[in-house]
Amino acid sequence: MKNPDFSILISILLPLSFVGIGCAGFQGLKRYVGPEYEAETKSWQRVLNERGDNGMWLITRGYHCGDDVVAIATASALSHAAILDLNKQQVIEAVGKGVVATDLKKFLHESHRVVLIQPPGFDRAKGKATVARARGKIGEGYDFLGTVGLPDDKRWYCSELAVWASGTEVDHIGPKNVLHPKSMLKLGKVLFDTGQRDGQPDE
Repeated sequence: MKNPDFSILISILLPLSFVGIGCAGFQGLKRYVGPEYEAETKSWQRVLNERGDNGMWLITRGYHCGDDVVAIATASALSHAAILDLNKQQVIEAVGKGVVATDLKKFLHESHRVVLIQPPGFDRAKGKATVARARGKIGEGYDFLGTVGLPDDKRWYCSELAVWASGTEVDHIGPKNVLHPKSMLKLGKVLFDTGQRDGQPDE
């Protein structure tokens, strides 16, 4: 996603790295392209098909401007969360334009790092229910105020949607209750972590 204000954004956030803030967040600013990276993306998809299941979480460092803002502002190597719909080879995610279903291949192509998480208490029936709940929210808006602790129960930010769809109540008021994608690694079981994109297939 090209954004005409991207260079301005980076010029504002770049100095933060020199005062010890946001260093991890700068991982993933550079987009890697070429046949070796396409092969790497295909390897990620193969692993997800082998180890993943409907309703599991994908926590990523994406290449979009919004990912850069989240990662740099929170000094995190991860920036986004989505719900895997393995049967349809899609993810359900909350992005700036709202809750959408995205082709899995496209989603992985737009990612610098991907972590597959099995939610707590997971089984296949719960996974299918998670996908159904998430799909029921497609078309609803993005919860911008929720990202600062003022949630709207008719809108969703990425990790809020994923955790809610898995059966945990969200929408608690206050900045300390904002759920960052990186926090989801502690909520469930990590089944696969690609590490940073490096052009080498992952198995």
